[in-house]
Amino acid sequence: MKTAGMARHLGALGTAFALVVGLSACSASADKAESDGGSTTATPEVPDLSGVWDTVDADGPQQQAVISGSTITINWLSDDTSDPMLYWAGSFEAPSSTGSYSWSSANDHGQTDTALLASSDESKEFSYAEGQINYEVSALGETSTVTLEQTSTTVPETADAASSDAAAGTASVVDSGMGVDGDYAWVSAMIEHDGLTGEFATVLFNIYDENDELIASEEQVEVLGTAGTTFPIGTQVSLPAESTASRVDATVSVSDYGSSQEAMPVVEAIEATADDLRFTVQNTTSKDWTDPRIAIVCHNDAGEIVGGGVDFPNAIPANGEFLVKDSTLITAEDTATCDAYVQLEASN
Repeated sequence: MKTAGMARHLGALGTAFALVVGLSACSASADKAESDGGSTTATPEVPDLSGVWDTVDADGPQQQAVISGSTITINWLSDDTSDPMLYWAGSFEAPSSTGSYSWSSANDHGQTDTALLASSDESKEFSYAEGQINYEVSALGETSTVTLEQTSTTVPETADAASSDAAAGTASVVDSGMGVDGDYAWVSAMIEHDGLTGEFATVLFNIYDENDELIASEEQVEVLGTAGTTFPIGTQVSLPAESTASRVDATVSVSDYGSSQEAMPVVEAIEATADDLRFTVQNTTSKDWTDPRIAIVCHNDAGEIVGGGVDFPNAIPANGEFLVKDSTLITAEDTATCDAYVQLEASN
């Protein structure tokens, strides 16, 4: 009987022990679950906007943005195979907190001023929320909102390569001058460039009077077709009535798209005297020259630039020649010689 009673007692004790252990385990599991639940709750992260962003609305303006470091670049996209065209290049400020975000991007005029379809606004407002970037685009008198979504977190290598290629190129003004005829002036700048094939060179001309007051400004944009040379860029400028142009200052800026166009050959300048302004341009290559630009720059006996002009043949055939004569030039009275420079467009 003692043995049976003890067995019943031990059995009851075992049951109680099991119950206590079970309750303890449940309590521990609940505590652990509560603890684990707190540790696995996702903490919002500051969004990384670097990479490629594409238009969401297929019926709206088609654009693609690349955010890299402290810059944002936006290009127009077309349905055909033509290259993207720059719309915006400006500053980018990365968000420092979670949630919605907005920033004002300052225009990089060194890039946009030479792009035909780029915005000329000094700044552009961008907003980010719930994985989308929004901004306004104005074109042809209409304004619409463009929405982008990130399609890649990787910055394209081509963008980095383009920046490297652009950084390797140089361009500078080595000489400038003008010729005046009544209310018009022809301004010229000799541009020395290297490693910028296919880029756009913009020359800003500022004309001052005898009191050193600015009386006129004009820009001229040309495509650099060769790998490197010294070439004149010039244009005609209207002068204010009853003003006297005394000097011209010229500055040059060049786009940095990183063009992969093939460089065209450098054509030696052709000289002519002021009393016989005839230039025979010879194409000694096996390729036709389409739409060559012939820039004429004139000097006096002191070597100063005193005017010039430009001629635009439709084409000069392979192994052919073209006579430039009777060109309309604006020059000073002391003109002694003129040189004709052939600028060829880079080929794709």
